[in-house]
Amino acid sequence: MKRIVYSAIFLFVFFYGFSSGKERLYLPEVNENPAEERSNLPLLLIGTGGQTILNEPKITVTLKIIDNGPGKTNGINDQPLQYDGKAGIELRGQSTQMFPKKSYGFETREISGQDLKVSLMGMPEESDWVLYAPYSDKSMLRNAVTYHLGRKMGRWQPGFRFCEVYLNGNYNGVYQLIEKIKRDPARVDISKLTPVDVSGEDVTGGYIFKVDKLTGISMSEYFYAIPSVRFQNARNYAYTYVYPEFEDLVQPQKDYLQNFLRSFEIALNETKFSSPAEGYRKYIDVLSFIDFQIMNELANNVDGYRYSTFFHKAKDTKGGKLFAGPLWDFDLSYGNLNYSWKHQSVNNWAYLNYGPAETSCMHWWARLMQDPQYILELKKRWTELRKGILNTDSVMNYLDMTSLSLRDAVARNFVKWPILGVRVFPNDFVGTTYQSEVDFLKDWITRRLNWIDTQWSLNATGIKPDSVVPGVMVFPDRLTHEVTVRIPENYSGEMNTELFNLNGSKVKFMTSATKNSHEFKINLSSLPPGLYFLRISVKGQAFALRKIIKE
Repeated sequence: MKRIVYSAIFLFVFFYGFSSGKERLYLPEVNENPAEERSNLPLLLIGTGGQTILNEPKITVTLKIIDNGPGKTNGINDQPLQYDGKAGIELRGQSTQMFPKKSYGFETREISGQDLKVSLMGMPEESDWVLYAPYSDKSMLRNAVTYHLGRKMGRWQPGFRFCEVYLNGNYNGVYQLIEKIKRDPARVDISKLTPVDVSGEDVTGGYIFKVDKLTGISMSEYFYAIPSVRFQNARNYAYTYVYPEFEDLVQPQKDYLQNFLRSFEIALNETKFSSPAEGYRKYIDVLSFIDFQIMNELANNVDGYRYSTFFHKAKDTKGGKLFAGPLWDFDLSYGNLNYSWKHQSVNNWAYLNYGPAETSCMHWWARLMQDPQYILELKKRWTELRKGILNTDSVMNYLDMTSLSLRDAVARNFVKWPILGVRVFPNDFVGTTYQSEVDFLKDWITRRLNWIDTQWSLNATGIKPDSVVPGVMVFPDRLTHEVTVRIPENYSGEMNTELFNLNGSKVKFMTSATKNSHEFKINLSSLPPGLYFLRISVKGQAFALRKIIKE
């Protein structure tokens, strides 16, 4: 598989590798007169009055939302029964702003300019909304299936509705209207925090924060909680305030959240990290971390555990625990990228890609996977979900039904944006029809589910979950051609390590006494470039199998 390395400054090339006319999607005839077009999706009509929508600040526009209800079609000349008023709108996203089809953030407003909370398309009242433009995800389903499955698992995830957008009278394609992640009894249900809540139980919650890119954020709006007990090869994490917003927080609240996170990470990193009384369980809602991991691993999310990674903390009177989630931004997942073979593949773990670089993921889940009890609970949850919510037929049925409901709308979208059969950053697979994009996604998810079954089902390996030795880390060095292997700190004993090539032939063997050392190196300089498999075993019983690429 060809591997491509991208610089830190992304240079986007939107259109290359054009397909021939014979390979292009056959699209149903699309009415060229928007006034005569009918859609089974709600319509958003945005009028800027000649203004340009900027990255910031928001500009005031007119907004009409036409939604005649389930089973009814919508046209641009219908009465805007959903909403007819003012809104403030701006561009949204970072790298995605380079796409010609833009995403927007908007807030519904009174005529006076004040925020106006309204219910849109059946979602709970709010003034802040996201208008997401699927572009590189040509199936338009990756965020949708993530939020859908996350909600079915019993946790609030952003609600969304597919819709079609007209900008200044011109058709602009299929969008998703999405709820923002907000504190609300109908959204992230945590306690309200006011500036007077500065001590005792009052200061303990609730909070929403995230680990994300820092582009465009001033240094005062994020913070570090550097622990005194470090985890090997882990980086420092920059946390950004979400609720309360930075300008609404007072210093005692900032101090409390920083100290809580520092204490949690110390407990996670310490030798007694798995102790129910003294370890990480004292601080986190374990099931929320398991569900968050399951969804990020199901998607093999390249941004998982490092960007758009949200957390929320409950007030002490409501348990005081730290929760992982909600989920956000999965368009570069489920195989939709070409710059990371680890995340293209259906048989690699995203949580193991942590390290000192700012682009590496958080080490928290890799550390949790060193606790046999956490692994057992994860496997039980996975096995339970596979019987229902994550049953392959159930997931495929959702993708089929949703893609069918979008059929006529996506035909119009790809007339407006003719990118089927065209490679758009960072596509790996390029389908020439919409159905081929959906079929690729379905096939990828099916293979991913099947592979995770071999790892996480309770009877997957024949080894009892509480006897597994997890957490073996492998770090190749491209320059020296050495591979560093790290063993969990709580493991000791004599190990055999074997290296096999793709033909199954053993190319290297060594015995390593790890009683006093938890790290050793394997030199690959004598081997030709290629794909190898490292097998680590004790008394003939393998407990780790890792893939290694020598370039």
